[in-house]
Amino acid sequence: MDAQQRYDIDTLLDEVVTLPSMPASLARITELINDPDSSLHDVGRAISADPSISIKTLRLVNSVYYGLDQKVSTVEHAVVLLGTKVVKNMVLSATVFDTMKAMDAMFTRHCVACGMAMRVLAGSGHLSAFFDAPDEAFIYGLLHDIGKVILHDFLPDECVAVAALTVERSIPWYQAEREVIGTDHAELGARLGLKWKLAPEVNQAIRGHHDLNGADEEHRCLAANLCAANYIAAAAGFPSHQDAATEAPGEIWEAAGLDAKMLVGVMDRFFASVPDIGELLAINE
Repeated sequence: MDAQQRYDIDTLLDEVVTLPSMPASLARITELINDPDSSLHDVGRAISADPSISIKTLRLVNSVYYGLDQKVSTVEHAVVLLGTKVVKNMVLSATVFDTMKAMDAMFTRHCVACGMAMRVLAGSGHLSAFFDAPDEAFIYGLLHDIGKVILHDFLPDECVAVAALTVERSIPWYQAEREVIGTDHAELGARLGLKWKLAPEVNQAIRGHHDLNGADEEHRCLAANLCAANYIAAAAGFPSHQDAATEAPGEIWEAAGLDAKMLVGVMDRFFASVPDIGELLAINE
């Protein structure tokens, strides 16, 4: 295959890339959570049936990140304490960490840092229309670059060319992807979200986190905040790639509903959360 062949997203998915299916255990857990007739015990039992996810869920719930004042020893107890929505995101997080195993440590750190930045932004109060609690926002940042993992798996030579082009012309990664491949990781990540039947707001935010035109009007603010979280993580020393150019156009801050005063508080809270990044990475090794 010509390393410089360019694809539109549909051709790429038809001819080159096979999007991974949602793992069976995650699909079952999601099905139970969405079933009004299922109980918390049913959900806990389904999580416990997958040893890897069960162990990581317990590590997460007992981490400083959640700050519970009691030790949680069973998945069922975790579900009761945190609720199905939070536990679902924890299970999804564990699955995403497994998906990212082939990527280097810098990339994974960036995704976790972006998740922490989204959590901080959600804690600022201006995203209450989207999140009941700030913890729900973490998964957005963790997932935002999942399309890069797929491109890395299926188009490794093109990814090398993308990396070279970002350095040569000092352009953002997604722009180089569009020039080399024909589409970008944001669009591919959103397509994975559709296949995994993630919430529409998650897919919209992923699709629009570099180009707000990728999100519909209802979710434009959410996409802008994800772009801001991506920028905050990179600017704070957690870039996705070595020498990667990161940008956040002026329109992003306005669309995100953020002003200079709010950003000062956001950055202070983000830097205070940096130790949690290392803990989350250690939990999921």
